[in-house]
Amino acid sequence: MPSADAAVRIAGALGVTVEYLITGDEKRERKPPPLPDSRAVLKNLEALNKRDRKIVVNLIKSLKEIEDAEKKPLR
Repeated sequence: MPSADAAVRIAGALGVTVEYLITGDEKRERKPPPLPDSRAVLKNLEALNKRDRKIVVNLIKSLKEIEDAEKKPLR
């Protein structure tokens, strides 16, 4: 049986929940596997100072809001 930390990493790499990994119950919701560059982005984000991290996080939120707005039908 893997450690909890290892189980989380294995489940993340496979795109499944830890519960599914342990029980094999396919009725559980599966998460999509992480994007290939997610770890690199996170590593670089963590290396930034607090002010710059906040700027990057706000930029990502703004981009997501724009994307969501573009998907909404016009009324």
